[in-house]
Amino acid sequence: MLDNIIGIVSILVGAFIAYHVYFLSKKLTLKDRLVRKDEIKKQVEPKLTQIRQGFNSKVEIINFKKFQRFYPHNNESNKDGYTYMGAELKAVRFDGVEFFCAVKELYVDDDGSLSLEDGKHKTRHKKNALEAGVVPYEWIEYIDPGGDEFSYRFQFFVKFSGINKSPYKYFNYYVESDHYNKEHDPLDLKWSQIHL
Repeated sequence: MLDNIIGIVSILVGAFIAYHVYFLSKKLTLKDRLVRKDEIKKQVEPKLTQIRQGFNSKVEIINFKKFQRFYPHNNESNKDGYTYMGAELKAVRFDGVEFFCAVKELYVDDDGSLSLEDGKHKTRHKKNALEAGVVPYEWIEYIDPGGDEFSYRFQFFVKFSGINKSPYKYFNYYVESDHYNKEHDPLDLKWSQIHL
């Protein structure tokens, strides 16, 4: 009986150690994350330079998990999210790549504060906000700058591990700056971030 208990405890301890060793080996160190960030920035910066010169900013974000099975013929959402999504490349940030992904109506409260939600005592604001989602560097598995025969766009192959099974960990909101002069100012100054 004692031998059986010792055997079971040994198996449980071994399984516990194996589990933790496996997941610790999968965890990226800070240095690994910075190296990955630099690799991605080197691939994305030429596209951002083109965008600043007036070229198209449209890209495609492909669900890495669903790519082989569903791309490009099925883009229905399931428990793993959509197969692919269109977006516009905005910037590389300290924590990921930022994409414009939606337009949202702004509402203004009686006190002048802005919100995305329509509620009592709120009226629609005269401006829309651009929603920009941030994809963490560690979620980006592969980048294809040339695209494929279906989209001909810059493609990001990403883990859809974010909000509502999207590629986005969080969102920022931007409005067009009232002070932007397209003849004199760089394109980066066209959008001002607002806090909601």
